[in-house]
Amino acid sequence: MTQTRIKICGITSANDAKLAASLGADYIGVIFAESPRRVDVVRAKEIRDAVTGVSVVGVFRNQPLEEVVNATRASGIDLVQLHGEESPDFCSEVQKRTGKPIIKGFAVSEMPEEHELAAYTTISYFLFDLQRGARTTRDDIERVWSAVSRSRSKGFRVFVAGALEPANVREAIKRTHAFAVDVCRGVEQAPGVKDPDVLQQFFVEARS
Repeated sequence: MTQTRIKICGITSANDAKLAASLGADYIGVIFAESPRRVDVVRAKEIRDAVTGVSVVGVFRNQPLEEVVNATRASGIDLVQLHGEESPDFCSEVQKRTGKPIIKGFAVSEMPEEHELAAYTTISYFLFDLQRGARTTRDDIERVWSAVSRSRSKGFRVFVAGALEPANVREAIKRTHAFAVDVCRGVEQAPGVKDPDVLQQFFVEARS
């Protein structure tokens, strides 16, 4: 079985990007949507230019098409993550105009059926996440993991995200066989600032 990839999201500095890359990250996420971890195009390009051997993902949520396209081109990111209510047609247009692979994100409250995923014909990957702002329960986590496992078994390449940390990432991988795990808050010491020790432990657990 192919090794599960690792995405470290919410990166706001070149130093954290270099650390994640040195530990073996496959993807680094920079957030262009409203968030305490939001970066502008200049900072995103600095992060993109600071690392090699890792793909940088730009995260957008319900933003205008031109904004997504322009930020993608100016920052030099490698993939576009659309994490809102973007339609299949919108995703297709982003892919056509940027030439970048697209990750379509869904929150736990709106997990799509398989026929809905199939409608996103230009999508390279899906990402299933916990609902933003919701109080996380074990049932929420189980719902996400079950959805990832089910979709993965149907041939979709899916990232699993939400409430991941060193203590549960090994279980998440074992349960879901996800294409990739995506962590943000679970390896932070403050919003947008990664904790080096916790980040390293996350990689140890995920790779074990």
